[in-house]
Amino acid sequence: MLALSVLLFSVIAFTANAQNLPKIQNTSIRAPANIKIDGETTEWNNQFQAYNRSNYMFYTVSNDDNNLYLTVHMKDMIGVRKIFKGGLTFTIVPSSKKENSVSVTFPVIKKRTDGLEQLKGNPIFVYKTLKEDTIANKAKIDALIASSNDLIRRAYNEIHVTGIPGINDPFISIYNAEGIKIGTSFDKKLEYTYELAIPLRYLGATISNAKSFKYNIKLNVDAIIQVISPPSVHPAVEQKYVGQESLEDDTFLFDTTDFWGEYTLAKK
Repeated sequence: MLALSVLLFSVIAFTANAQNLPKIQNTSIRAPANIKIDGETTEWNNQFQAYNRSNYMFYTVSNDDNNLYLTVHMKDMIGVRKIFKGGLTFTIVPSSKKENSVSVTFPVIKKRTDGLEQLKGNPIFVYKTLKEDTIANKAKIDALIASSNDLIRRAYNEIHVTGIPGINDPFISIYNAEGIKIGTSFDKKLEYTYELAIPLRYLGATISNAKSFKYNIKLNVDAIIQVISPPSVHPAVEQKYVGQESLEDDTFLFDTTDFWGEYTLAKK
């Protein structure tokens, strides 16, 4: 009963918070001085600038003097499933037509089965049953989150980058020397956070003045490199989620979705 009450309170708080936020971020914001790209949002006090309902994501675009940041937080597991089908792509479109757009994709899914097979046993598959009683299942949840985060770090160690001069191989390590940083993790509530930092020096004319620039956030469903073409849904996933998600959600899972916004670098 206690677990049910806690869960109900969390749902109410989540709904109220989401309703108070715009779908597209409409302000510029300086990143916290203590920001870390570690997949946690404690330095943000777990607050975000927008909630894009169509993509099930809270997000914040921010900057400091050195980097442009994207912080994404997903409370709905269906959004996380989408990320691990084809990755999240963040694209910055420069104001000058002479400059290239810069795109960063993570996780890198090179064939359709990667996003499903690599993460068997993590919250994407079993969170619903555990969440029914978070008190009784606390030890299981803690073990699940720890193993899942460890698996993500080991399985997804590449970033796909386009549009940056000097980076000739689009696939770079998450431990790269270029200063592009990625941090992702599941938290104690089985919610997923995605953090990205791109050095401002790579954005060229985009940051040469105070004008706004466009950005695009995309959830892909197709692999970057299509090696094989199995059925769209792995049988284990189909069996687990039968009758649990609406047709609208199924459409979301199997179609690439994206949205556009504008941002102006925040000054001190």
